[in-house]
Amino acid sequence: MAAPDLESLYKFESEFEIAAVAFLNTATGITVNRTIQTTDLETPRIEVRFELGAAQDPPTMRGGGASPTAIDYRAYDAMFSADILTDNAVGQAANHFVYRATVRVAMMRSADNWKASNLPYYDLKYLRPSGENYSTDGDFNLTEMSWELIFEIRDDAWPA
Repeated sequence: MAAPDLESLYKFESEFEIAAVAFLNTATGITVNRTIQTTDLETPRIEVRFELGAAQDPPTMRGGGASPTAIDYRAYDAMFSADILTDNAVGQAANHFVYRATVRVAMMRSADNWKASNLPYYDLKYLRPSGENYSTDGDFNLTEMSWELIFEIRDDAWPA
């Protein structure tokens, strides 16, 4: 599917976060928030964040769109985070472990969540858990989970 313009194609953060919100919400049944959102924060919740890393060398031909022989960066490194927050004061502690396991399953490389219907402009090439950090603050439990990924702009995603 071709992006309508280059700006839409390069909204990496938005596209990956929207896809993750959809499949993590379905998998966990709790609220999932993106990085730039203006909703009330409730618990339990998951906050997702996509951070672009370096483009991978060498740049290559686009292979599609209006300029198929133009040389551009197509493959990028990135970090994806899912932060799980629960509140012990209202009995959510036991579910915290369940949410972590459910997120891990949804984020597995073999899962069918990072697909063309969710990410029409990109192919996920690599997905690896890179660690997590657990902390508490008063009654709140927070697990910060992260993954390294590599994605590539699809040939058919370049605008006409």
